[in-house]
Amino acid sequence: MKFAKRSVAALIGGLIIPLGFMMPALPVLAQGAEFSAAQERVLREMILKTIREQPEIVMEALQILELRQKMAQQGSVQKTLSGQAEAIFRHADDPVGGNPDGDVTLVEFFDYRCGFCKRVHPTVQRLLKEDGNIRYVYKEFPILGPSSLFAARAALAAWSLGEYGKFSKAMMESKGALNKARVFAIAKKSGLDTEKLKKAMEQKAAKIQATIQRNYKLAEALGINGTPGFVVGNQVLHGAVDYETLKASIKKARQAQKKG
Repeated sequence: MKFAKRSVAALIGGLIIPLGFMMPALPVLAQGAEFSAAQERVLREMILKTIREQPEIVMEALQILELRQKMAQQGSVQKTLSGQAEAIFRHADDPVGGNPDGDVTLVEFFDYRCGFCKRVHPTVQRLLKEDGNIRYVYKEFPILGPSSLFAARAALAAWSLGEYGKFSKAMMESKGALNKARVFAIAKKSGLDTEKLKKAMEQKAAKIQATIQRNYKLAEALGINGTPGFVVGNQVLHGAVDYETLKASIKKARQAQKKG
């Protein structure tokens, strides 16, 4: 069976470091030179023979590849934090809680139906209460289906009415389904006029959708593919991190700002 040049090159690339000791035995070829079918077979047979004799190099190669991918992602995330800081930390359409004039901004990407978000919610509330100098940015990030999306849309409509905080908190602390009826029931209990809320959801639909889409793109660029996800300073934290971790991250961001 003849293998494509691209496949051979990919195989060599993935194993080039662990197979470095083999290189003197390989034919010296000009960079970018194409292999003939016969050369491809010989090279592939040499690589496969080495793998059969030393199977541990496969794991070593995978570890190297994983490390390279992590390093590349970290570089990409830092570039996003620097290049899109305004959209991440201070976009005018994002709800803000805590102390709007706080010296450190804590951003959370969350979903109202996420069990881990509900679990970390009391931790975030505790931090905001104990440290009165944290500016908290809500990033509506509905990734768990239509119910999550509807709840996020309702919350952002409430933000446009100046009624976000209590309503968002009530939805995060709610248990069970978050269908439309349940969302409006929570809104009413939180003191909102549900008719005004429904009207705002219609009138602000395009703006609300733009906010959610922007959050999707930012999350992807930051490597946040689940909820919750936190951003503080130049740090991205994944999952329901504990109190001490969040507190330490806020302290680190605050110290970095003072040095800067």
